[in-house]
Amino acid sequence: MKKWICTLCIVLLLGLVSLFFLPSYLSMAANTQDVEITIPQGASLYQVSERLYDEGVIRSRLWFRYQGKISQADRNIRPGAYTFSPDTDLEEIFTLLQKGVPEQPVIMTIPEGFTLYEIAQRVESLGFGLAEEFIKATQDYFKSRDYSFDTSELYFEMEGYLYPDTYHLKKNQDMKAIVHSLVSPIDAFFSEEYIKRAEELGLSLHEVLTIASIIEREAYHDEERATVSGVIFNRLGIRMSLQIDATVIYGLGEGKEHRNRVLYADLETPNPFNTYMNTGIPPGPIAAPSKASIHATLYPEDHSYLYYVLGEGGHVFSETYQEHLKHVDAYRRRINQN
Repeated sequence: MKKWICTLCIVLLLGLVSLFFLPSYLSMAANTQDVEITIPQGASLYQVSERLYDEGVIRSRLWFRYQGKISQADRNIRPGAYTFSPDTDLEEIFTLLQKGVPEQPVIMTIPEGFTLYEIAQRVESLGFGLAEEFIKATQDYFKSRDYSFDTSELYFEMEGYLYPDTYHLKKNQDMKAIVHSLVSPIDAFFSEEYIKRAEELGLSLHEVLTIASIIEREAYHDEERATVSGVIFNRLGIRMSLQIDATVIYGLGEGKEHRNRVLYADLETPNPFNTYMNTGIPPGPIAAPSKASIHATLYPEDHSYLYYVLGEGGHVFSETYQEHLKHVDAYRRRINQN
């Protein structure tokens, strides 16, 4: 009899211990390392419990469902890609499932010197839509603003007005919003000082961006920007054609194709951006200029250079054509040796 009573007491004691400790045990995470699980749209409490149990996150499917019901967490399970750490208990799991995972932004980087067409391709590659749709959105944006420059010879109206930078965009952001995000920094960048300086130089915003885009494509490194700018202004000052290869390349490809070399025949191919055949500034930008190139446009280096050619580690600048020819000859010899 005493033995039976003793056994009963032990069973009751174990039952009380289990009743006290079991809920805590079942509420503890079962995983020993981070587990990533994607919860689909419309998943039920039952489906979530099965998935979490199969992945080793929870210890009991029944206990999970029971706790989900009494806490009413089953009414607001949000879809998303979740990461469950080993120290996460059921209460934290339910809080996370109800709160949802913050939407991760799509990071889009536009390098300095990208053309509008290249930007459109970048937008398409990130899944926002077709490149043609982005180009159409830039055209719609242009029509909605009161820009006063002539567009008859431009391939893309908003070329040069989309600022090169890194953008954090929403996953399903529409084209109109993306275009607005890329244009806004240009508007904000032009301070009263820059606007006044452009007026002093007799330049419109469109002309500033045009020259800046040329500097962006021509300068070999940052220290050259103001020097290249000085060459451009020196040539404009004596009504000498700019003779810049980057503009010829842009015109030949109509803003869509890029090549590394320019042939002599290309220099004689008529197009609005051929600065060998046409004098003055081209009709518009040829790429997205950086802040540094815009600054160099507004504050060109004061010198007497009229020519430059690529040397070792940068461009070599010359004041006379005879001096320039010597540097060109040295450049050709170096190319032939390589």
